[in-house]
Amino acid sequence: MDVIFNWLSANIIEVAATVLGISYVLLAIKQNIWCWLLGIVSVALYIIIFFTERLYGDAALQLFYLFFGFYGWYHWYFGSAKPNSLPVTSIPKKTAWVLAVAIALSSFVFGYVLSFTDSDIPYWDGFTTALGLAATWMTARKYLENWLLWIFANAVCVGVYYYKGLYPTVFYYIILALLAYRGYTIWKKDIKTTKDG
Repeated sequence: MDVIFNWLSANIIEVAATVLGISYVLLAIKQNIWCWLLGIVSVALYIIIFFTERLYGDAALQLFYLFFGFYGWYHWYFGSAKPNSLPVTSIPKKTAWVLAVAIALSSFVFGYVLSFTDSDIPYWDGFTTALGLAATWMTARKYLENWLLWIFANAVCVGVYYYKGLYPTVFYYIILALLAYRGYTIWKKDIKTTKDG
């Protein structure tokens, strides 16, 4: 019991960030606008964690998540004619292609910039940063396909965080990948209902 208590004490910030992050995703799946508040607090804690672990790209990504947290909250509430009723839509094909190119280019740029730091995996760090930015923007716009990008991004993050020894965060990202799949299936039904209705 002492071992568990000592581990929790040493990792309390990571555990809290994990619990809040999972809660964020669960509320996002239900399209509950309060998901953004929990997400904001979770990413604030992850800024501390990733900076400590020299994952500077991921730490910077959390700063963007803070911005997108407020943006998502605003867009979900004011993004349609009726407050708090933004519908789920599919991403336009042209937008998807532009986003794919942006992910590829920004991954390289982020990785190159991070190669001038003491990061030991700058290009992987840059890649996860680019994926996270794109997926968060898609979530804020309520594009159905955000969940597919999250599945892929979370799978990549599992490998990165395992390499860094962030085991609670590995567990967190495995759960996030599974929840992203669940989110996709639920939102897909919602988009079909919207089209049919």
